[in-house]
Amino acid sequence: MKSKILLIVEGELEEPRILGSASHGLLSLMGGDYEIVPFANPIYELYEAYKNGEYDDLVSYLRLEKGLKIDDDVLSKNAFSAIYLIFDFEPQDHKYSDEKIKDLLTLFNNETELGKLYINYPMVEAYYDLTSLPDLGYNSKTVKLDGFNGRKYKRQVNTSTCLKKNRITKKDLCYIIMHNYNKAQYITGLKNTYIDHGAILDSQLSLKKEKNEIYVLSTFPLLVVDYNFDKAMEILKIKLKDNFIEIDE
Repeated sequence: MKSKILLIVEGELEEPRILGSASHGLLSLMGGDYEIVPFANPIYELYEAYKNGEYDDLVSYLRLEKGLKIDDDVLSKNAFSAIYLIFDFEPQDHKYSDEKIKDLLTLFNNETELGKLYINYPMVEAYYDLTSLPDLGYNSKTVKLDGFNGRKYKRQVNTSTCLKKNRITKKDLCYIIMHNYNKAQYITGLKNTYIDHGAILDSQLSLKKEKNEIYVLSTFPLLVVDYNFDKAMEILKIKLKDNFIEIDE
């Protein structure tokens, strides 16, 4: 089996920019050999293809539908050592349902099998939704779903963020990781190294049902923590020093 890792992302611009490469972006904190494939559609399009029984695995699907190139003599199931999917929650999508998103997390729950899904709440721009470093109000930050509009949210984040999208430093990356890792623990009430993405979704759906809002949470940074927890924490403690904190509300 090859050691290359496959990253399937929703968008063609923002997601690859966030991931970057081995020299910058989140991938610089992980190491390894990666291939990034933009899906260019919401996760619910992929869900339908799977549920309709059109494909047995993601790589076969991407080879036929998205032009993914792998050697002809390599079986799709052996082409990558791990597969990660990074998509938006998008409850405003006409194909969304609570049942579908729960089923998706159950289906894509292992990076060495079908793949592991990371859901951004409400969308990829949550990655930049910090007003200061550190942002002591981030744990309690939510977004209303009444009339939610992705473009409006993106403009809101662009106006309020303290980050410069084209000049994210390693220290900025560490702050982003720390805030979202701490918030994942805050949302679920689980204080452990393992990030329970099912528990995150359950908490989000509960808040959605109760108040028709969800917590702002970027799961992009959680990929780094899941991939190598010890290395991630070591880097964060070195880069942030006295500012490496757990933010409790």
